[in-house]
Parts: sequence; structure tokens; C-alpha cells
Amino acid sequence: MIAALLGLVVVVGVIWAAGRLRGDKQETVAPAAAEHTDEHDKEGADTVSLTEAAMATAQIQIEEVKTGAPALINAGLEVPAQVDFDPRSIALVSPRTDGRVERLNVVEGDRVTAGQVVALLYSKDFLVAQSDLQQAARRASMLSDGPDAAGAAALLQAARRRLTLLGVPAGTIRRIEGGREQELYLGLVAPLTGSVVKSHVLSGQAVHSGDPVFTVADMRVVDVVAEIPERSLPLVRIDQAATVSVAAYPATPFSGRVERLRNELNPETRTVRAVIHVSNSAGRLRPGMFATVRLAVPGSAFQTGAPGDSASSGFLIIPESAVVTDGDKRYVFVLIGPRSFERREVEIAPIAPPGSSVVNSAYVFVRAGLKLGDRIVTRGAFTLKSELAKAGLGDHGH
Repeated sequence: MIAALLGLVVVVGVIWAAGRLRGDKQETVAPAAAEHTDEHDKEGADTVSLTEAAMATAQIQIEEVKTGAPALINAGLEVPAQVDFDPRSIALVSPRTDGRVERLNVVEGDRVTAGQVVALLYSKDFLVAQSDLQQAARRASMLSDGPDAAGAAALLQAARRRLTLLGVPAGTIRRIEGGREQELYLGLVAPLTGSVVKSHVLSGQAVHSGDPVFTVADMRVVDVVAEIPERSLPLVRIDQAATVSVAAYPATPFSGRVERLRNELNPETRTVRAVIHVSNSAGRLRPGMFATVRLAVPGSAFQTGAPGDSASSGFLIIPESAVVTDGDKRYVFVLIGPRSFERREVEIAPIAPPGSSVVNSAYVFVRAGLKLGDRIVTRGAFTLKSELAKAGLGDHGH
């Protein structure tokens, strides 16, 4: 009987010890699992937290979402340009025969009118042609009633034509033909009204037929040649309205229209030149000036939909540096607590078209996803994106 009772006590003790061991194991495992679950639920799939050291290393910068007044936001394409001559309003003064420049009547910068004598040329061909005309005129007069009248008239007409081809005015030809004293010098005349923009020779210099003596330009209309980035070409068309500004007259805009687009693409700058015809009646625009061209672009961000959550003073805008991409989606990181950030999907649109040189092109217009006053990461967003990706990989591993 005593032996049976001792055996029962031993069995009960073994069962009690085994229970204690199982209970201890459960107490050490369960709290850890519960702690991990709580932490994961707290952070979520779109939030990330940084330590103070990580925050400083990442150099995180935070700004509040603000508004931009539509009047201050450029909805057009702004590109660099340069003022140039209109090729239809510029011409060379050049002799039609060989000779020597005897005198220059004008200098660079002088205004001239069409037909004005700007230089005198000594030319043997001109002297000979005058003599031939006078002889042909006397011969035609003497043979006017004879059988050789037609031939004499033809020679006279040929002599007149020779002087015409030399650039001699019709009135001068008639005077020489009438027996007046021959002209000693051939006058070179301005082909159009404008300004002398360049002198190519000096007095006493020998010139050949076709050599330039002066360049004359009518600058009442000029061309402004704009450099259009390759990616912005779809936004530019013929007859598109343009506004030109130059540093010399910052408060005076000049209006024009795109007249033509050059065919070739500059392989170094990846731009195509657009030529804008601009009125310049006051003569303020001078060829060679650097300019800025703003082209009106239809269908801008402010014409394609409602601004969404915006203040009455304007539309919500954020720096482009705040936006990170993931496939075809766009995100920003919003500060939700001390060193804690939430990744939030946003819908954005560019303020300035691609290729625009305006300062506002560094900002984007927010259609949805943010509200005024939200504090977002404008620098270091890609660091947060990487941290979020690491956390995602860790969850899959667990």
C-alpha cells in the first residue's frame, strides 16, 4: 500500500513538471509574436519612420503645400532666342562692273532711302558705254530716213540696255543720249530704304563686279529666332502667337507670330529654330540681341480640368523634387508625426510645358491627393522610398 502511494506521487510530480515547462515556453514566444504584429500594424504598408541619426543623414527637407496664383504661373512655353534680320529686308550694295571706289557717301549707321547714291565708282566700262550710247544716238538720227534706220535703231537700243544693266537710272541715260556731258563716276544706289549696317570697303579700293560695298537693312520688321527643344516641338505651330522680351526693355513686350520652323535639328543643342516675325517700327530690337520668347500653348494645366482641393487665391503647387514615381503612379511623402512619413499618391500636372526655361517649371500643379498646409518632403524623398522598399522586402522574408 505504501509503495503504491509513493508511485502515485512520483507520477503526479512528473506531470506537474511537464506542464510547467510547456507553460514557460508559451510565455516566452507569445509576447514576441504579439509585439511584432502590433509594430507592423502601427506602421502600415505606406508609412516609414526614421531615427534621429537617419533623419540627419538623409538631409530631409520639409515644406508646406502652398498655392500659386494663376496669373503668376506660366502656362506657355518659354525659350531662349536671338534677334536677327528679316532676310527679305536686307540687301547688298555692289557694282555691276569692275572699277575703283572713288567716294563713299555714307557710313555705318546712316539712314538711306531707296535709290539714294551711297558711293561713286570709277569704271572704264561705264565711260565706254556712255560713248557708245552717244555714237549710236547720232548714227540713228542720221540714218532715220534711210534703209539702215532699223539697224541703227537696234544698235541704239542695245547701247541703252548696256547702261541699264550697269545700274544707270533711266533719267541719266536719257540725258547722256541727248548729248549732255558724260558722267565721270557711276553712282551705286541703295536698293531699299533702311540703315547702313555694314561697310565692306574703303575709298580708293578696287572692286570687282558683285563685290559688296554696303549692307543695307530695313529693320522696321525683324526676325526673332527661337530655340525650340526637340521634346517641345509638338507644342509649336505656324502662326502661333508669341511674346518677345529683351533685357534692354524688360517692361516692353513685343508681339509676333511664328512664321516658319526650320527643317534641320541642331544635333548639339537638340533644338529646332522657330522664326518669329516681329514689328520693330521704333527700332528698339537690334539684330544680335538675346531675347526670351514665350509661346502661347493651348490646353495648359489650367485649361484641362478643375484644380481640385485649392484655395481661392490659386492652385496648389509643390516642388517637382517632392514627387517620386512607382510605375505609372506618382507619390509624395507627408509628415504625419515626429520623423514619421506617409507615402501618399497624388495626381499632378506640369505648370510649364516640357523644355520651358521658366523658373516655374521646377514646380508642378496638384490636382488631387494633397490639401493646403500639408507638410511634404521636398528633399530626401528617394531615401524614404528606399527605406519603404526595404521594409517591404523584410515583411516578405518574415
